[in-house]
Amino acid sequence: MSDKSDHRFRSGAPPVVDVPTEAPQPRRNFARWRALSLSLVYVVFAVHIIHWKMTGKTLAPLELNEVMYTLELGIITAGFLFMCFLVLGTLIFGRFFCSWACHIMVLQDLCAWILRRFRIRQKPIRSRLLLLVPPLTAFYMFIWPQIVRAWHSKAFPTFHFATDREGWASLVTNNFWRNLPGPTVIIITFLVCGFFIVYLLGSRTFCTYVCPYGAIFALADRLTPARIRVNDKCQQCGTCTAACTCGIRVHEEVRQHGMIVNPACLKDLDCVAACPQGALRYTFSKPALLKSIKSGGRFGSLPYDFSIGEELLIGFVFIVVLLSLRGLYSRIPFLLSLGLGAIIGYFAVLTVRLFARPNVLFATLRLKELGRLTFAGRVFSGFAAILAVFVAHSVFVRYHEYLGLTQARALRAAQGLSHTNATTTVSAEAAATASAAAYADAANADMDTLAGSALTHLRTADRWGLVRNVRVERGILTAASRLERFDDVEEYALRLLERDPNDISANLRLGQAWAGLGRLADAEGLFRNVLARWPDDPGGAAPALAGVHQALGGLLARRGDFAGAAEQLRATVALNPDQPEVFAELGGVLAELGRFDEAIASLREAVRLDPDLAGAHYNLGTILAHLGRFEEAVSCYEHALAITPDDAELHNNLGYVLLRTGQLDQSLQHLERAVALDPNRADAHFNLATVFDAQQQTEQAAEHYRIAARLDPRYAKLLGVNQSE
Repeated sequence: MSDKSDHRFRSGAPPVVDVPTEAPQPRRNFARWRALSLSLVYVVFAVHIIHWKMTGKTLAPLELNEVMYTLELGIITAGFLFMCFLVLGTLIFGRFFCSWACHIMVLQDLCAWILRRFRIRQKPIRSRLLLLVPPLTAFYMFIWPQIVRAWHSKAFPTFHFATDREGWASLVTNNFWRNLPGPTVIIITFLVCGFFIVYLLGSRTFCTYVCPYGAIFALADRLTPARIRVNDKCQQCGTCTAACTCGIRVHEEVRQHGMIVNPACLKDLDCVAACPQGALRYTFSKPALLKSIKSGGRFGSLPYDFSIGEELLIGFVFIVVLLSLRGLYSRIPFLLSLGLGAIIGYFAVLTVRLFARPNVLFATLRLKELGRLTFAGRVFSGFAAILAVFVAHSVFVRYHEYLGLTQARALRAAQGLSHTNATTTVSAEAAATASAAAYADAANADMDTLAGSALTHLRTADRWGLVRNVRVERGILTAASRLERFDDVEEYALRLLERDPNDISANLRLGQAWAGLGRLADAEGLFRNVLARWPDDPGGAAPALAGVHQALGGLLARRGDFAGAAEQLRATVALNPDQPEVFAELGGVLAELGRFDEAIASLREAVRLDPDLAGAHYNLGTILAHLGRFEEAVSCYEHALAITPDDAELHNNLGYVLLRTGQLDQSLQHLERAVALDPNRADAHFNLATVFDAQQQTEQAAEHYRIAARLDPRYAKLLGVNQSE
């Protein structure tokens, strides 16, 4: 697969010396064996997928990026084990994997072969700045998250194996496609990273300028004792350099060091096979370490192709493209965006050169000659203009996507916390000492603002996006649900269900929207239909189904079916036993049924799981007060008040139970606070009057009795006065 006529080596190779008298060594054809090895990679892919389709389960995908999941979650994945195996193999044998078993290398070499068949010569670009991309990317993917973790004093995860039931299987999975893009994106990635980048930037430029795993393997290659060495038969003819598709100045390195020290050497052995004297061989020797620096770095004695200004332009465009395209429409993967960043950065330099230089060459095409654009130059200019518009549009859409999705994630996290303060409270019929409390504070107002901003950004991204984005649609559901814009929730939930009718989350949101629109029967039917479609052992769907059970329970409680609500909430707890708010809600429902002992047990479990669950403390205190266990009720109300100190109802209820225990001074303090927070609370005025009466402060007692009677006819009737007085 080598090509001695490749012009990039002719200018730098030394002149051919006289043919030695010794007969040349027979050449070994490693290229055929390597082509067979690389072809088998896709055969293995196909077998892997077929096995999954036939059995429903297979070995987890050997994706190297799953190393990140291992480092973040502690789950030992097949991809992590594969990466460890490759690094160990590189430390021993050198970078054989890259050229003999990498699926992207298959495509790059295939493209290079096709170009040679059509006599299209490649001119690899040499950029000092793009060389930084692979190591910086590897740092960002694998090391930076650990620095952030340490900065926030978070404990490192414990390494362990997991199954699909735990959401991310280690070795055997039924979700083979869990970390892979769709077929269309895979094809585009292969075309860009395996074909276009080779034609546009040169042979193996994906390995040189993009691949973060290659940076890790290059580091390991510096430590390996396995090297390609030279013997005294070498005539410095330069044939090895011409054969090297990695762009290494082989003849210079072996002359200076006696071996190839450049970590970009992929050990494809093309140079060994091409040497007419058989002077090169793969053997074991001392590690190269940092010797390549003395050889001039990655490109040896060859100059770079770009000025400092052009390098900065490439870097700027690269960053803009990476930030705008990565994750765009929830489709473009990281490596594809890196490859596009390198290509479009180079396009930007060529575009500037069209204005600044009289002659411009792009790969094998002349774009400008003697100050005039050629036909290829005009086509390129048009394409560059379209590309610039596309990038600008992508920047706009991605900006709104990113802000909206970030705010939606923050909203979900905040709702997860606020749910602890928004649980069902015990009604006045179940506990006469208090009525249902609603906790609305500044945090809720901030959440509404956050939801409104997220909805605005995500709607903009949805309106202007070229394709539909599932993550944007889900983010809109989150924000619209928070704002109770049920028409929007219904619209986007139905859009998601068009794609996947079994989407539990979308069904849940749709049912909640119908309930909010008053279509209670439709919502209940939808929830029951979803639950009927899943087996007794839901596996990884358990958390989502728990949400459906909880929503159905809340719906049944809303229409007074507390027994049915209790059944659904118990099913929620069985599927997801670590949700304190569900235990709190179950406690409230059990209290409505008069099953106070069970209610107390459920509420105590809620506050054990989350001591900051104000609603659970409140309900627990209310039930205990109803049962006459006032001392225990005082403790519960005090806990709730420590979390929500400006709640008038809590102050009123605590004042009431303190009154019942004879602690008049403390009772007076809380009841006066309740009246100050809410002057229109009739029960607080009545309780305050009772305390004043007990303290024989008759004038103050009479005043608050009059106010209670004026605010609530029940107190007027109880006191035997005219409400208008």
